[in-house]
Amino acid sequence: MRYIQDMESKQIPGRAFLDTCSVNFILEHGECIFAGEQPSPTLSKRVLKDIGAFYNIFQTGDRAMWQLAICPFTYKEVIETQDSKKKRYLENWFLEVWNYWIETIRSSNDLPSFIEAEEMRIQLLSSVILDVLPDISDRILICDAIVYNCDCFCTRDWKTILKKRKYLKCLPIRIVTPYEWWKLIEPYGALWV
Repeated sequence: MRYIQDMESKQIPGRAFLDTCSVNFILEHGECIFAGEQPSPTLSKRVLKDIGAFYNIFQTGDRAMWQLAICPFTYKEVIETQDSKKKRYLENWFLEVWNYWIETIRSSNDLPSFIEAEEMRIQLLSSVILDVLPDISDRILICDAIVYNCDCFCTRDWKTILKKRKYLKCLPIRIVTPYEWWKLIEPYGALWV
């Protein structure tokens, strides 16, 4: 696993996998996350915390150079979006992050070959570890996050993934919300701002 090491040997996630819920959320609240606009005060506390977390993550990420991973299966979920305008924006946002991730893959030497990656996916998907997740798409996304050596899997899927994560502690990856991811980074954020 690739982590940024701090002085006390605690591990700060350096490579994070964004699931489809996170990609959608970033698009929906992009003006607040990237431009610093004030979110509507009518939003729930959870949404406001995650907007603030993503804002801070991307602000520190400009200097800390977090690696953001997504996978081809994310694209499958994006193109299933029913709202054509939102789908177009999601496709553009996906392609931007995808192109960034492809460049990261090309320049990294800690990622498995295609054959190794497929072998890992098959082992994970055929094991009973991920069976706690009722949706095969969630299993595939978590598999790809593990295959890509991600340090954390960032999701806002409270109905299944976050609800079941206590059963997935044996996986070599942290499953976190945007707010939890920021809380891992925050004590060291000043180093990169």
